[in-house]
Amino acid sequence: MIKISDLHLSIFHDWERVTELKEFCELTLDTIKPVAVLASGDLTDAKKKDGIGSTQYEGEWLAYHNVLTSGKVSEKTKWLDIRGNHDSFDVNNLDSPKNFYRKYSEQGQSHPRSYIYKVTNHAGMSLNMIAVDACLDPGPKRPFNFIGNLDENEIIQLESLANNSKDPIVWFGHYPTSCIFTSGSKTVKSVRSIIGENPMSIVYLCGHLHTLGGLVPQMYTMQSEGFAELELADWKDGRTFRLLAFDQGSFSFIDIRHGQWPIILVTNPKIPWLTIRDMETEEDQKANIKYIRILAFSIDPIKHVSVQIDKEYKWRNCSNVEGSPLFITEWDYNAYSSGLHTLHVIFVIPLNCMQVKVEDIQGRKHEINHPFSLDNSKPALKLFSQWPLNVYFPDVLLMMFVIASLANLLPLLVYRFVSKCTKYKSPWAIGELVTDLIGWVFPWGIYVKGKLIKDSFIYAYGFGQIITFQLPLNFILSHRLDKRMQSLPNTQYTFITSPFIYVDMIFFFLIIWQIVCCLWFFGAYGWIATIFGPLKTWSIFIALWLWNETRKITTNEIRYATGVMEKLNTN
Repeated sequence: MIKISDLHLSIFHDWERVTELKEFCELTLDTIKPVAVLASGDLTDAKKKDGIGSTQYEGEWLAYHNVLTSGKVSEKTKWLDIRGNHDSFDVNNLDSPKNFYRKYSEQGQSHPRSYIYKVTNHAGMSLNMIAVDACLDPGPKRPFNFIGNLDENEIIQLESLANNSKDPIVWFGHYPTSCIFTSGSKTVKSVRSIIGENPMSIVYLCGHLHTLGGLVPQMYTMQSEGFAELELADWKDGRTFRLLAFDQGSFSFIDIRHGQWPIILVTNPKIPWLTIRDMETEEDQKANIKYIRILAFSIDPIKHVSVQIDKEYKWRNCSNVEGSPLFITEWDYNAYSSGLHTLHVIFVIPLNCMQVKVEDIQGRKHEINHPFSLDNSKPALKLFSQWPLNVYFPDVLLMMFVIASLANLLPLLVYRFVSKCTKYKSPWAIGELVTDLIGWVFPWGIYVKGKLIKDSFIYAYGFGQIITFQLPLNFILSHRLDKRMQSLPNTQYTFITSPFIYVDMIFFFLIIWQIVCCLWFFGAYGWIATIFGPLKTWSIFIALWLWNETRKITTNEIRYATGVMEKLNTN
């Protein structure tokens, strides 16, 4: 089975995403012959040429459709695709003419949102693939379309799909579980709970985070609910896909860059940290332990497959199981019955590791090191590789917004200027969030088409506004008032000798930055959102008015205001 994600096929940028996907569908699928390909969203880019605005382009969906058609994908495998947030940008509803997923994808006509599909491999093993569509409905334009959302009815539907399954379940979707907000009653379950509570759940496969710009190239974790969650690097920039195998009940995987041959996947011994629910029967375990089992693929016939354990002097040759890509060799597993065996890249060969070498008849070579343990010893996954999947981003973004808001109010709280809590009642922006639909953006959600959409990314938007504008503005105005108090009355300054020159320069740079942000907002949502944008556009005029007031205010007026505040403090 193969997993691919975040294709971002674009009519404006990097057409090689399309041409190399065509090569993948023709060459890679012909070579590996997977029973299924999971394409987990962001199939198209949906960004305008300037990279700011967003809408659906039929040309991008035609490119996607034509690649699958010309590659005869439906004749080779089962292509299971699902939407990502880019595939829902500016989509009014599921029946919208802009919802090209319904028209050009493999599964869109039969399954407009979440669905289940059963696949059976050549050995007769059956798996249920449950696709999780958490896209917003309606789908706003970017950036207010980053966190996924599942309402109570969709959660109940997913639970029903899982409960009706008697075979092992592989879950997949675009958003990591950390980026899916669940709305409804207080008793509604999270998607993690739904997956974890089902004893047949094995793994959840996702994309969306793009390895956080390369900071986390291997984003894997074991969720406390008892299942593995594996994010995949994108096709957009990394041209990465994942090969997964279920070999006699044993689950293994490897991430591969397109064009890398030969491909090696060790299925036994297993990856030590991947402690998924055991699917192996006692007979499987006894049979598996006797052999090292390796899947090897190349566009040319494999010349030989060899393995070396630890620092053994000799390489062991593996024999091919006729008619399959499986290579096996017997080994003395009792000699490695204790301890942790770690896998690293070929250039660093640690103790207690298995080294695998494959060569095809054209001389292409590939070598890997594979970790294993036979006594359940487990290496600790790096914390940085787990946290993007373990945290809950709606809460994190809300916390960031609250902390930034408190930091912004701190100077006022010091002087007891704020005496009671206030609530935001007016919208942050009003505009065409979806084409031909006017929406209102509040801190707690987006109101559009008579529906309140919970999008926690709004907190990130508010956090950015506070940190990059409101907070610096408070410090600038406070510093200017402080300098005004320290200056002598009736003192005249030139532009060069003014004590305000540096802070005024910072202020005007801040205004320019806010104007740039407004232009970006205009590119995303148009004139209406820019004009009726209290948080962005109006902040410029308010800041200029406040700055002008600090220029005109006298020391006597400042002292009077200070005296009023001191009286308030004594009351």
